[in-house]
Amino acid sequence: MLIDDTRNAIRNITAKLPDAVWRARQRFSFSRDGWLAVPIGAVQVLGDLSPAIRLLGPHRLPPAFRSGLVGAEIATWGAVSPSLLPHNWWATAANVAVLQGIGHGVATGLAHAFGPTTPPTGTGRLPRPARVAMTATTVAVFATSIRRRIRLKRLVQSDDTFRASDLAGGVMLGTLGYGTVLLVGDAIQSFIDALNELLGKKLPPVASWPIAIVGGGVLLVLVSDRVVLRRFLSNASRRAFELDREYMRGAVQPHRPQRSGSPESSVDWNLMGRQGRAVVSGGPRKEDIERVLGREAHEPIRVFVGLDLEREQDEPDFEQMARLAIKEMHRTGAFERSHIAVMSAAGTGWINDFHTSGFEFVTGGDSAIVAMQYSYLPSAYSYLADRTNPVRSSRMLIEYILRELENIPESSRPKLFVGGESLGAYGVSDAFESIDELFELTSGAVFTGTPGFARNHSELTKQRQKGSPERLPLIDDGLHVRFTAHPDHLNHDFQGDAYAQKWEAPRVVFAQHASDPVVWWEHSLAWRRPDWLKEPGSRGVPAPKAQHLDALHTMRWMPLVTYWQLAIDQLSSKDYPSPHGHNYHEETVAYWNGVIHGEDAGEDSGAALSKDEIKRAAAWIHNDATKLRRPVGGFPSKHGY
Repeated sequence: MLIDDTRNAIRNITAKLPDAVWRARQRFSFSRDGWLAVPIGAVQVLGDLSPAIRLLGPHRLPPAFRSGLVGAEIATWGAVSPSLLPHNWWATAANVAVLQGIGHGVATGLAHAFGPTTPPTGTGRLPRPARVAMTATTVAVFATSIRRRIRLKRLVQSDDTFRASDLAGGVMLGTLGYGTVLLVGDAIQSFIDALNELLGKKLPPVASWPIAIVGGGVLLVLVSDRVVLRRFLSNASRRAFELDREYMRGAVQPHRPQRSGSPESSVDWNLMGRQGRAVVSGGPRKEDIERVLGREAHEPIRVFVGLDLEREQDEPDFEQMARLAIKEMHRTGAFERSHIAVMSAAGTGWINDFHTSGFEFVTGGDSAIVAMQYSYLPSAYSYLADRTNPVRSSRMLIEYILRELENIPESSRPKLFVGGESLGAYGVSDAFESIDELFELTSGAVFTGTPGFARNHSELTKQRQKGSPERLPLIDDGLHVRFTAHPDHLNHDFQGDAYAQKWEAPRVVFAQHASDPVVWWEHSLAWRRPDWLKEPGSRGVPAPKAQHLDALHTMRWMPLVTYWQLAIDQLSSKDYPSPHGHNYHEETVAYWNGVIHGEDAGEDSGAALSKDEIKRAAAWIHNDATKLRRPVGGFPSKHGY
């Protein structure tokens, strides 16, 4: 029965296909609509052949369509232009689908605003010179985009070979997506028209139309929120909660008492969370540091407190977690070490191994690292939905540690450092009311890939010295804070000049690559050009070589386009080797070396690591992180962990 029904359906579609193609060719042609005629015509054919869409009426795509099509083609020029990172086929498709939809809407709105008396016949065409000019521009934009993408791949040291088929396939697929969006929009319009017709039986048009629009819109929002969005977030939360209970293959329970989760620990190994178990299981031991560096070392201390909730909806008790962390610090002897670091996690409890292990190599193991989990959700969800708990958890833990430090004589008091990456950098940096409070309460910090919305990061950037770029701000001639895109920036500024001030403690590093979209994406990109797209390194003006710019200097700001492109860039920001994108690896060890030992670090300066020692330590961390975190099917990206 099922086979017969399928055969009948195929026969019906085959019989109707020639007529559907003929109607699409009558409505769309290359001479009128340019290259978009092909994918949009395909959507029209789909509309004719689909019973569900056919029920909506005789027109599958809006009759007042041609002005929107022009806007969509213009938007495609921006969609295929490179942004901070190379785009593969799916990123290109996402850019094209959304930006063509935006271009269509803007062009249609302008057409109605400036030509309200012109009836939307849907049969008009651009004058031939205009059509030829647009097609020539589209071809030129595509050719330029190919050249720039190849260059961008070299800048970020991408392992993938550029293929023009990826660009072409992404554009075609994205345009089909744009056509599908138009079909959905037409369905929504039909729904509102039907609602207006129903209300029009009782109300005059002046009242029925506004009520139909508002009422239909509210109903659609409610359905989307309750049926789609909430269900999606609920499923994501449940999956994250279940994943947190799983065990990594390489994460084995530690048996040394200096680690949380060990048999002597007050923190239950089984309740530490998946990423928390990885934190205490991994990292160098005393003998590892001695073998890699060839010098005596201490046994590093790691304290981690995971979320112990019965249900994913429960609120974490950060105060209770902080008290448990302090208990663990006393048990392990953390307050007897010379260096304590509060590390804030990114989302699920993940902490960059180059932060934790790098700190331990740089201090020779005379250290204690303390961290708490604040969420089950991956960073992407926490990044959008939860910006409170990263700061609350870090603030609570820091306050409890500071109370303990006050009871220790100043002569034997450990130095307190803070650090984190991405959402973790935001959480621990904004745990302080101001950068001055950070200076007052700590001995230094390393923040890598700090999101643009982080308050203290933004304030420092706004207060930068005149003439210094937003990508590498200069603060007080480098006295305490140094922004870096490369370890060279520990010792010289964006122009290659030595800092006018000696780097005094407390020393703070904000590391941010020009190609890291997590740093540069913010909502205001949709309507305002940022300073970093006004300065050298953009608009065709090269940046100084010492800036280590790994983004195209030909990039320009476009309203909405740049905003959306950087949002998409974040999805692939871990797919490129450090120091590019959102990966901060070996350089993080160098940053901790500089923060702890000063600006002469990396030279022959006693306790500080030399450049060769940093390389050896980074190689060890890479191997340890790979062994610890490698999933059964391999890493999603060979450059991330």
